[in-house]
Order: sequence, then structure tokens, then C-alpha cells
Amino acid sequence: MWVSCPQTALLKAVQIVGRGISARTTMPILGYVLMETQKDGIKLTATDLELAMQVVEVAAEVKQGGQLTLPARILSEIIGNLPVATVEIKAPEGSAQAEITCETSHFEILGLPATDFPTLPRTDGEAVGEVDADVMRMMINQTIFAVSADETRPFLTGVYTVLDGGEAKFVATDGGRLALRKAQLPQAARQKIGVIVPAKAMQELARALAGVEGAVQLRMADNQLVFTVPGLRVYSRLISGQFPNYQQVIPQEFKQRIRVQTERLLRAVRRASITARDSANVVRLRAEGKKLTLTSNTPEVGKAREEVEVAAEGEPIEAAFNARYLMDCLNSIEADELFLELTGPLSPGAIRPAHHSDYVYVLAPVRVYS
Repeated sequence: MWVSCPQTALLKAVQIVGRGISARTTMPILGYVLMETQKDGIKLTATDLELAMQVVEVAAEVKQGGQLTLPARILSEIIGNLPVATVEIKAPEGSAQAEITCETSHFEILGLPATDFPTLPRTDGEAVGEVDADVMRMMINQTIFAVSADETRPFLTGVYTVLDGGEAKFVATDGGRLALRKAQLPQAARQKIGVIVPAKAMQELARALAGVEGAVQLRMADNQLVFTVPGLRVYSRLISGQFPNYQQVIPQEFKQRIRVQTERLLRAVRRASITARDSANVVRLRAEGKKLTLTSNTPEVGKAREEVEVAAEGEPIEAAFNARYLMDCLNSIEADELFLELTGPLSPGAIRPAHHSDYVYVLAPVRVYS
């Protein structure tokens, strides 16, 4: 293998695929990046067996074809510290040692046999459909925070991804809250799916989609879902198990509905949470007429009281919620105004954008004792 390519393009590719590497692994090869030559460049891949990141093509001059693996951390440090110039990577055929040169810098790095690198699923699997890249990034960001970290219930540790007809749905829940984001597809899905994608894969996909235009293509291959955008593929294993019937926990009616500006509510919750951190992070809310009052109280710390101008309809209800859970939603809802819908002090509340019905966040209340 013998290639030369720009330092900036190579560094970007190394950083992207490096996100697919786990710090904890018993297989040394999983700490390495696979580099393979193609007609007009090189392809980089890294995986932890659950997630694989692959930069499909880095523009490069290929002087001799081949493949090799190099340790991801060392490779990233080397490329990141090289000058902005042409980088040359050279490895004799059959050798695991590579030479990396750039202007006056020269490194000799020992890799592992490329044949030891795990084989990824074929990318010509069953086509599922496509979602606009910016819409998918938004759908992930508005649901991912509700994923559970409880490994004893693995079916809650991912985002339930549904494509059905002309609609996509992303759903996440940890048992105490639920986030659902819907979106219309640019064209009907080729097949209906309902699969659970691990949180890490979704997080890395959202990061990779920043600034990307166009559509994300989805394919099913060997019990994995493959997301493809120009220049990048993200492979994710799927979590087995039955996702809960999320529809039955979404309130279909309310006794009080509060319309409020999102930013004002976010600032008020953030301030009220200052004196709630040492008491389970609980903030109480009560709206009547045009005023929403938020209070928090930690006996050893102090109290806080906030008032926000709102429009409330229905019977006044006081409910208590986890402040962080509230802020997770308010930080990502991307709506100037929202509805906070309550059915009782001990019943789940729902937050919805005021101007569309594509998003809902359901939050269980916290039982407090006066």
C-alpha cells in the first residue's frame, strides 16, 4: 500500500471513524483503524462490533493498492499534529508496519494484520427508505436523552426506529419519561420496520449528520441497520427484545393546558433547580389564569420561587417534576411556544409544541410530601 493525501482530509476521516472505537475491549484489533485503497482514494473503518463508522472515500493518490490497520489513538495523534500538507502512507505488501511521512516528519508504526479486522455486513442489503439528514438529526436530538441507561432492560437502551408508509417515528423511554418525534418521509418507505437502535449509534450518527445536506439512506443487513450519506456509512447492530407499547402511556386528554414561551419556561426551571439539586431535583408547578408559579425547596439549602406569564385553561393543578427531565425537553424541542398538559398531580404530564403535533414528551410526576 502506498498513498498520499491532504492532512486535513485524512484527519477529519480519522476523527470520524475513531468514534466507533470502544475504550473497553478484549480484542486488540478493535482498537485499530482499517485503511483500504480504492480507485480514487482510501476507505477508513473502525468498529466495536456494535457500531461501525466508515468514511467511504478520502481523496488520495493511490500509487500502490492494499490495506493495513493502524492503532486508532496513535494514528489520530500523529495526523493531528502534522502540518497542513501532503501525508504519505506506505506499507510493503504483507507487512503490518507502515511509514507515515509529511514534510520533515517521519513515523514508523506497527499495525496488526488486516485480515484480523472484523467483516462488516454487505451494503447491498434490503433498502428500507430514506430520511432527510437534517430531519433525522433533529429527531435523534429530540428523543435520545430519554433513553434508559439500565442495562438490565436492554430494550430501553436504544431508540425505537419506525418507518411505515410515508412516516418515520423515533421513540425513546426510560420508564419515567417518553419522547416521540414523527416526521414525513420524502417518499414512502420501501418496507415497514420497527427496530431498536442503540443509543451510542444514534448519538454518533447525529454528530456525523451536522452540516450534512440531502437524504440518509437506510438498509437492513445481517440484523444491522446501515445509515448511508455521501462519504459516510454508519453500521449499527440492533437490540433484540420487544419495545413497550408507547402509545398507551401518551395522555389523550387533559384537565389543564398551559401555553407558555419555551425560553421563558426553560430559564425559570433552570433558576428554580438551583435550590432543588439536593432534594431529588424536584420543582413544583402550578398555573392559574395568566401566571405559572414554580417553586423548589431544600431545607438545608433554601427556597426558590419563579413566576412566568402563561395562558392557562382548565382547572388549576399542582404537579412536581424532575427539573433536569424538564430541561432536557425544553433544550431540544425547537419550538418558540409549547403546551404543558396536566391530568392530575400524580398523573403523567405531556409537553407538545404549540404549532405542530409531530412531537410529544411525556413525563411522570414526582410524589412530594408537604
